[in-house]
Amino acid sequence: MSKVRLVKRPFSVTLRVKLMLTFVGCLVLSTLTSALLEWGYREIKPNDADNYDSIRRTVNERLAKLDKEWAALSGPDSDERRASSLVDQAGEGGKLRAYVTDESGRVLFRSSEALESKLSLYELLMSAKQANNRQPGAAYTAVLPAHYRDQAVYLIVSSKLVPQPGNAYEINEMFNFLLFIVLFVLFFYALTWRKMRQIRYINRGLNDIAHGELAVRLATNSRDELGLVAANINSMAEQLAGQQEKERRLEKSKMDLITNVSHDLRTPLTSVIGYLNLLMNPTHTNAAERERYLTNAYNKANQLKKLIDDLFEYTRLSGGETKLERREIDIHHLLEQLVSEFEPIAEQRQIAIECRLPPAPLYVFADAEKLVRALDNLLMNAVKYSVAPGRVTVTLSAYPKRAAIEFENEGRPITKAQEELLFERFYKADESRKGDPLPDGAGLGLSIARNIAELHGGRLAFRHEQGRFVFRLELPLNG
Repeated sequence: MSKVRLVKRPFSVTLRVKLMLTFVGCLVLSTLTSALLEWGYREIKPNDADNYDSIRRTVNERLAKLDKEWAALSGPDSDERRASSLVDQAGEGGKLRAYVTDESGRVLFRSSEALESKLSLYELLMSAKQANNRQPGAAYTAVLPAHYRDQAVYLIVSSKLVPQPGNAYEINEMFNFLLFIVLFVLFFYALTWRKMRQIRYINRGLNDIAHGELAVRLATNSRDELGLVAANINSMAEQLAGQQEKERRLEKSKMDLITNVSHDLRTPLTSVIGYLNLLMNPTHTNAAERERYLTNAYNKANQLKKLIDDLFEYTRLSGGETKLERREIDIHHLLEQLVSEFEPIAEQRQIAIECRLPPAPLYVFADAEKLVRALDNLLMNAVKYSVAPGRVTVTLSAYPKRAAIEFENEGRPITKAQEELLFERFYKADESRKGDPLPDGAGLGLSIARNIAELHGGRLAFRHEQGRFVFRLELPLNG
């Protein structure tokens, strides 16, 4: 089986770059999302520390406001109702308590939430110093000195530190890390989902091709290595399908060869046996008939030999074990001799052979026997498949490093499909086997000629246009 040719094409962004961008994108998205979630959580469920700080701020703000408004009450004629109202406002809302006490701790005014009639100023002052106490249930107290009716008093606002209702808790670093990992995995899965789907799609296509479905073709719209892999799989499937079709044709041609060779061998062999039987009974034949029988038997035996030689020669050439016995050959003289030998056969078919040869000898370094075999096959092919009456032109041209021999003839046009099969072994462009005085071959002549050309470092080319056939054999010149 021939080597699979890989598709090579540029792609816009490599898969490695896409994976790197995906990784960076997942990092950025995970970081931003985790930050937003943490911020949202703090807004919806603030932690205890935030709640305690809020209580302290409220206590201090109420006390500062009370102190500012209390200054307007200084003097012996201060209004008690106004003083009581200011204290009620200071303790209004939440669980705040506001007091105004004298120096002994006796409560002069208190808010609605306050029940005590006497306070220990020492304990209150110590509580005010412990401003950073965060134990739930602990009291936070703020105290400021003031005057009332020329008497020294203390303005006091107090509240207990209580957590926000519910099971609020502080988001620690481990939780943040776990949240980041979960978000990264989710984003990575989402961003790589299309690529994974494409890989699964390619895998299914490969599995189908592996099970013999060579008509499967994959989409190649991705401009990265996966698209290149899909294109190479398509190319592989096309080449495998072509190779499979070629093997089918070869198998069919082998079967046709067996049938044709059996027919070709049996027909002349039967004739030879028949003529020999007649010759073995001399009483029923005269001298002229015996001469004719011998000639016919000899021709049929040569036809058998030609078929067997073609098969043997092709087997040797295609096996790669053939060794060339090169020597210097005048290709000019060789073509003249070959054409002269074919002229009687060509005249019988109403075909004229025209030679266009240079005046001077032209030497090549080649195996004479094999080169004659190749030229004989090409000239036989041109004569055999020319329309009658017609002309075969043999042209020899010399170039700096090679000699070119062209065999040109007019024949029946063939299709493109037939052109592709022309050099295939066992293939015959003309399937007709009747009414042709030339011996029918096994369809190996052109294959043998091409193998011989390649063994000599040359090549055999072919072109066809509307029934005009040109076979061009190129050989390296003798240096």
